[in-house]
Amino acid sequence: MDKRITFFNNIMISLCYYDWKIKITNDSYCNINKKIITINKNCKNMYQMILHEIAHIGTCRFCNQKHNPTFWKHFKDLLYRFLPNSYICTEQLNHKKYMTIGIYSKVYG
Repeated sequence: MDKRITFFNNIMISLCYYDWKIKITNDSYCNINKKIITINKNCKNMYQMILHEIAHIGTCRFCNQKHNPTFWKHFKDLLYRFLPNSYICTEQLNHKKYMTIGIYSKVYG
């Protein structure tokens, strides 16, 4: 099995996120409704991008899928937990430059 898929599956089990799938495609995105994470096959740091998209699962329902401070804190926590001794890659740091505050709301149901 592909090491990236094994990495993804181990994290999802650790976080108790069930029935999620990963696809390696031409784009990186987290689809909460379909429980699918897609990762761009040309991504420079595939493992950090997997963590990036997983970080949306824990934060998107409160911030409208935005890359706000809560999202980046969650991403950093996942990075330290699942890729210890690793630094945030340039790709993620460049993405973080365009951080927003998001649209906060309580979601029930």
